[in-house]
Amino acid sequence: MDEAKSSKWGKTSKADRSKLQVKTAPDTSFAPGTRQYALLSRNEPPDDSEYPFIHSLILDADAQLARIDQRISKAQKKLKRLEEERASVLGIRARNKAIVSPLRRMPPEVLGEIFSWTLPSIREEMDRRRFDMAASPWVLARISSHWRAVSLSIPSLWSRVVVDYSQGHVPSSSYPRALIQAQFQRAKNLKIHFYGCEIVSNSRPQIQMFQLLLQYSSRWEELCLGLTSEILALIAPLRDRFSSLERLWIQWDRSKSQPLTGFLGCFQTARTLIDVGILNEYRFVPISFPTHQLTRYHLDAPWREHARILRLAQNLVEAHIRVDFDGEPWPASNEPIDLSGLRRLYVSHLEILDFLKAPVLEGLAFWVERDDLSDILLILEAFVDRSACPLRRLYLKGSPDSHATTHILRSLPSVIELVIGHDVSGREAKKRVTALMTALNPSSTPSRVTGIIAPHLALLILACREENDIDYTAYFQMVKERWEAAAYALHTTKLLIQSGLQPDPETLAGLHTLQQNGLDFSLLEGSAAFMEMNIGMYAASWML
Repeated sequence: MDEAKSSKWGKTSKADRSKLQVKTAPDTSFAPGTRQYALLSRNEPPDDSEYPFIHSLILDADAQLARIDQRISKAQKKLKRLEEERASVLGIRARNKAIVSPLRRMPPEVLGEIFSWTLPSIREEMDRRRFDMAASPWVLARISSHWRAVSLSIPSLWSRVVVDYSQGHVPSSSYPRALIQAQFQRAKNLKIHFYGCEIVSNSRPQIQMFQLLLQYSSRWEELCLGLTSEILALIAPLRDRFSSLERLWIQWDRSKSQPLTGFLGCFQTARTLIDVGILNEYRFVPISFPTHQLTRYHLDAPWREHARILRLAQNLVEAHIRVDFDGEPWPASNEPIDLSGLRRLYVSHLEILDFLKAPVLEGLAFWVERDDLSDILLILEAFVDRSACPLRRLYLKGSPDSHATTHILRSLPSVIELVIGHDVSGREAKKRVTALMTALNPSSTPSRVTGIIAPHLALLILACREENDIDYTAYFQMVKERWEAAAYALHTTKLLIQSGLQPDPETLAGLHTLQQNGLDFSLLEGSAAFMEMNIGMYAASWML
């Protein structure tokens, strides 16, 4: 090809083309006006005479690519060797850093405390629905010989066993007997959470598992039991087998699980039992326990059963009294039952207070609906006057409105902590919650007209089922006014939402600003909020 034609293609000479071979990549630049530029810019085919030169460019590029690929291959091999060397040096470095790690000098008791914080919650274990060797505490024994020795020396790490068949079919392999027995050998006292299922095609696995647990019943410290009719038949005949039991919670899998007649008396001789909770739900089943030694109980039963327990349980510190399965009218309230040590009380019906006297009561919870406000105030004031108690914490659950809440707060000036659990939802619920927030806002109610509403209130918790039930702007303004006003004592507020969205960004930013300025504010959502909303301060934390 002559120089003129080469110039036409944007190249000057054969010598120049030979220089292409030493470049790192083919020369793809072609000046405007050259034939190659025209072919690259348009879609027209080349002339036959132009094919040889184009093919020569392609061959030059292929040769150059082969040389580049070869150099890349060599570089990759070198990179791989360097990465392997780096990994080896990192391993040496990590092993030597481990020698001087503070963990090696950490006292076993401190390491054990850290281990205790790694244990999953009972809810997490129930949701997992299987035995997991990769979870704490099992994984702790597989890190190093030192960690294994420390973890095995702490029986409390191994004390809790959660077995949940309540949702139906669970493979037998989900709870290996050998591993559970190994856990029992490492533990001292046991915290058993066993939930059976009444409706299954094969109940043998859960029966065998509960029989295994029964072999260690003398070491049970806590028992949370979801009963079926077959599990009931296994445990009912037992007596004097629960010498270490301190806490007991019983619930029934379904109505079919509960006996129509008879009672459960095997826990009557549990000499260390002090905390009892029984959720009958479907019908009342008498269950006997050493009433005189109880410090806490939680029960749904007819009032006559509660009255019997309260007269005998003089050591009670906390009581959750739910009157149910009772077709009889309230009896005449004569001499009140004196509960000299009771500090926390939940009542399903405010009329229960007419029968009680609690001189050291600090926390009171009750359900509020559209009852006559005068009746509520009359019962509350009579109870507080009779008890002369230092009531500090009030938990209103149900659908408390602004009118009832403000009047209750005015009648109980000693209350400094208020929990409002709105257990209903919908348009009416939002109106009631918004009106309540407005009523508690100092700027919306001139003190010269109605007086300051609960200026001493230091803690306020609002719980709602749905975010749509809350006017976040009204909530923020109320909190802001109470936090900033010198006449008010608010320093802690919590917002609990079972489902829905967070507050809008502007409101959330305002709350976070207050938080940065010192307000103790927290927002809980989902299952955590649901549990706190429904349990409040009255249910036993060990159950969950």
